[in-house]
Amino acid sequence: MSLSKILSFAVVAALFLVVISTVTAVFAQEEQTQRFLFIAENENGKVWANVTLTLQRTAEPYLPMVVAVENHAKKSITLDRESFWLSDLDDIVYIVPSVKEVRKNYSKTVMDYKTISYAGIPWENWRWTRRLERSNFFPDLRASASGNTVLDRVTLRQRHAMVSLFYFEKPRTLAPGKPFFLVVRPKKGWEIPIRMRLVLS
Repeated sequence: MSLSKILSFAVVAALFLVVISTVTAVFAQEEQTQRFLFIAENENGKVWANVTLTLQRTAEPYLPMVVAVENHAKKSITLDRESFWLSDLDDIVYIVPSVKEVRKNYSKTVMDYKTISYAGIPWENWRWTRRLERSNFFPDLRASASGNTVLDRVTLRQRHAMVSLFYFEKPRTLAPGKPFFLVVRPKKGWEIPIRMRLVLS
């Protein structure tokens, strides 16, 4: 075999290994993303849940979770604390508690805001296109007066969105690998709520 053919073969083999490595890295990244990001949608809208903090707080009385909602319906929707809840396989509901209750019984809100992750949620795109509506269901205690104000009633026009850190009562059956659900049902505007299946591992 000539030297040129040997070199050509070596180049092709090297390129093949690069492609395989790239594909493997992409699948590994997608698998890693799926561990902390969940997405559900229907014709009404789309919901994202980043459970990075959730995975770190399973021993606490409340579960922190970054939740984002985008409205796809033509009519505007209104979201408040009663629009979000968790449920388990027995359909027991776990609500969003009040800010006062969480601050009284949970000591890690400041730490949560230091390590919060919005990865996988397109909030920057919404902000740059002026479709991100302000919300602040559980304010950061370190924030200024304006940033420490509770904003727990949000109106979303079509294609507008919101993202906020939520706290939920912890499901009593919570366990690694056991499904539970996040339900989002606006006060008005959607006929069918979005029900997202979550599994912590």
